[in-house]
Amino acid sequence: MAARDPVRVGAVLLAVVMAVGSAVLAWKLWPPASGGDYRAAHGTVVESVVCGPPGARDLVRVELPDGRVLPARLDGCGHRLGEMLRLDVPVPVPQGEFVVRLAGTGVSTAATDGQRLSTIGVVLAGMAGALFAGKLPGGWITPRRRLSS
Repeated sequence: MAARDPVRVGAVLLAVVMAVGSAVLAWKLWPPASGGDYRAAHGTVVESVVCGPPGARDLVRVELPDGRVLPARLDGCGHRLGEMLRLDVPVPVPQGEFVVRLAGTGVSTAATDGQRLSTIGVVLAGMAGALFAGKLPGGWITPRRRLSS
């Protein structure tokens, strides 16, 4: 059985490490699901909460575009009583108490799509680099030559 060429084994190992590293990087960079669709609405703060304790949320009266008025918790705190706010309301509107957020504070669809395209580009670049490293003649490490006297 012939001894394995250490340069070839190193190149294959480097290609595998680069491919796995690209996959892990893609996993970390992939944006999370947005959690559903939102639509615009107006709201009025009816109960203001001090922003000290964790999970503090103001109570707002949400005026939906279809004319319904519903109470909801605002994903925020410390607003003035009677303050008018532009809100993003989840679609469909959940039954019971639900949470709304200030308009424009969520992740837009365009930003998520751009981030996903960037992630795919990172993966493809990593895989191309791994394939290139595997195809290099002699690898990146030059074998040592023995000098005979």
